[in-house]
Amino acid sequence: MMDFASLSILLLIGYFIRKKVKWMQNLFLPAALVAGVLGLLLGPQGLGQISPYYFPLANSIAQWPGVLITLVFSVLFLGAKPVNFNEAALSTTVLAGISHMSQIVVGLGCTIGLALVYTDLPLGFGLTPAYGFYGGHGTAIAAGTIFKDLGWNDGMAVANTMATVGLISGIVLGMILINIAIRRGYAQLVNKPSEIPSELKEGYLPLEKRSPIGMGVSSNDVLDPFCFQLAWAGLICLCAYILQKNLVNIHPQFKNIPAFAIALAMGFVVWSILKRLKMEDYIDRPSMNRISGLAMEYLTCAAIATISLKAVALYFVPMAVTIVMIIVSNFFVYYYFGRKLFRRDWFERSICAYGQGHGVLATGLLLLRVVDPAFSTSAAGACAAASVIGYLFAIPYVAFGPWMAVTLGASKLMALSMGLLIMFVILGRVFFWQKNDAPQQQLSPVK
Repeated sequence: MMDFASLSILLLIGYFIRKKVKWMQNLFLPAALVAGVLGLLLGPQGLGQISPYYFPLANSIAQWPGVLITLVFSVLFLGAKPVNFNEAALSTTVLAGISHMSQIVVGLGCTIGLALVYTDLPLGFGLTPAYGFYGGHGTAIAAGTIFKDLGWNDGMAVANTMATVGLISGIVLGMILINIAIRRGYAQLVNKPSEIPSELKEGYLPLEKRSPIGMGVSSNDVLDPFCFQLAWAGLICLCAYILQKNLVNIHPQFKNIPAFAIALAMGFVVWSILKRLKMEDYIDRPSMNRISGLAMEYLTCAAIATISLKAVALYFVPMAVTIVMIIVSNFFVYYYFGRKLFRRDWFERSICAYGQGHGVLATGLLLLRVVDPAFSTSAAGACAAASVIGYLFAIPYVAFGPWMAVTLGASKLMALSMGLLIMFVILGRVFFWQKNDAPQQQLSPVK
């Protein structure tokens, strides 16, 4: 109860600070990120080192992200609409694949080079940028848990730090890129930064602009509608837990399959069964989005507030070098390949994909709302579809990447990752490449 209370208080304080502080509004910093940093600075690792009075954060809070990420993945497929495999979605997926694999290749390259000086630097360090930048805190937590099981206890802190820096840099640099693009005329629907709606900056919706966050499936007199939706997530988590235990009994090697991956698979199975039984109307997708969003807010706050500052200090130089290289790489990938792969709405789709590649889809959609407030271009749909399709190549690297870093070695893992990167580039060249850069103004409304 105290864990829940502590995180809730931090989130409330983070929200109201974010609502009042102008520079935080201009940078669009999420309240959960502000809350997590506050918890880190005012908690036992920060203020607690110099004062007997500090914000109490129990050690058990560090366990929250590992549990919540399973909840997030359990509802990923429930109520999801079929992915539209159109040109916009597929070309954006190719860009996402290039981004994901380039982050891995750059991260591994930096690790191999830095290992000449930092001889104790594990090869798995090179995978943490992709886990943090491309995957966000959820993926960082999932991979960090596996690293810990494999013996690298600092992997969680490193991956979480990468995710935090990725989120901040994505928003900050994304806003800088948006301001430059608006002045150069790349954005189709916003002519100047001052046109950004105030409620998007402050995070407070007035009464006339509020909308339902879900639809009730069950009657309040029988079972609370939100409780009914959450119960499906609990069913999937239970199935995932039982399956994980039985897989380990079959063969000890199955212990390397993380719980979140099994929950993802079980969610797909349950949703398939519900559709086969004509029971898909029992699922309210907006409510599932709220369950996932709720879990991610507490997950992000807990993950940042419990980052090991000792581990950050230990890996500071390798992380700083790698982060700079990843940021430079991301800018090149999204700017260059976005103009070459996208036939229309190149900037809107590129900036949305850029935000997604620095954290999660929500970060990309946040940046997109600045230049496309009504989501009237093809960017939102294309990036959402690419996010779903992208799990096909992202999840295997999360579930088995840490294990491959231990067993394959640097040369084989780099060769595999480089091969996949080249494959995505070839797919882009063959199917979507534009001989000339995409035009600056080419509005493509969503049908």
